Amino acid sequence: MFPLVRYTALIVCLAVLNSGCSRDDASDPAVAAADTAAGSGISALASYNADIQQTSVSGLSSGAFMASQLYMAHSDIMVGIGVIAGGPYLCSRSWPMAAPALTATTTCMTPQSELLRPNVSRLVGLTRELEQQGRIDAVINLQDDHLYLFSGRSDDTVISRVVDATRDYFVQLGVPAQQILYNDQINAGHAILTNNSDDTDCALTRAPFINNCQFMQSTRILSYLYMDAIPPAPEASGELLAFDQRPFLVGERTSMAETGYVYVPQYCRQNSRCRIHVALHGCKQSYDEIGDAYIRTTGYNQMADSNRLIVLYPQVNVSDFAPLNPLGCWDYWGYSSEDLVDADFYSKKAPQIQAIYAMIQQLARG
Repeated sequence: MFPLVRYTALIVCLAVLNSGCSRDDASDPAVAAADTAAGSGISALASYNADIQQTSVSGLSSGAFMASQLYMAHSDIMVGIGVIAGGPYLCSRSWPMAAPALTATTTCMTPQSELLRPNVSRLVGLTRELEQQGRIDAVINLQDDHLYLFSGRSDDTVISRVVDATRDYFVQLGVPAQQILYNDQINAGHAILTNNSDDTDCALTRAPFINNCQFMQSTRILSYLYMDAIPPAPEASGELLAFDQRPFLVGERTSMAETGYVYVPQYCRQNSRCRIHVALHGCKQSYDEIGDAYIRTTGYNQMADSNRLIVLYPQVNVSDFAPLNPLGCWDYWGYSSEDLVDADFYSKKAPQIQAIYAMIQQLARG
């Protein structure tokens, strides 16, 4: 969550050593989940016959970068995205001669001039190539979606110049400007925003990166992505459930935790065709780092109760070696890939994207 520059040289130097053992993909996540959970004591992720075509995603910081990657890879099922302090899709590939890990922690966080900000024209071109190769869904899917973007005026971790590039990227891909809600006027630090009096002061950047700015940002995100949304319930009354993430993981390099979380409103336990929202925490914000603060206090669950939403909270943890992920960030530069030369962290086949998509599919099973 805080600047990653101190780790950049280490990431680059150890990349060639950063190998891990792979394992076979689970051919059926539902069966694999049941088998694994039976021997682990952790519950399997249940199925709820949710409406997969009404899926959305949001995230903060590295979670925002991963949100863009999941969104672009599987735009066919998406209705929108919320990006809090995140750069454009493929950001760390902005410069062909630069190591993605270096670009991720410079261009994609604190570029010192307009010339050094994310290379939007190149990223749009790379996106079109991936679309033609069938490695991501058709870009035309974005044209009827709603996109929420946010940059805090006091955020010096991922500065507004980077989020400006996110807006420009989507516009160049054909998303109508009137369907992008971009707020860069609030004096907020690097955080997801709430109206909880116990949270960090709005303008600061400090763990657990949940700041009191007098409004619930999750409410604004979900109200914009789902235009028929109604105000949140006064209190969450559904179930916040832990589940075993391991059956969904591909290989040994994902850095994802053994346990993920899902919030299921009472309505969705009793009725089918609920919608799905994926909420992605930022660096140093997993359950292992800050407990249930992100998954319980950021307001997503109250919106879920009133709007027939199942909220999926995948988790990624710190990993000190193989893969090297010292801050527990989602992968937007390539640490999770088995191919160290042409690392895939951005397509349908990327390990973390495969895992999260398999979880979505499980929620949608009847």
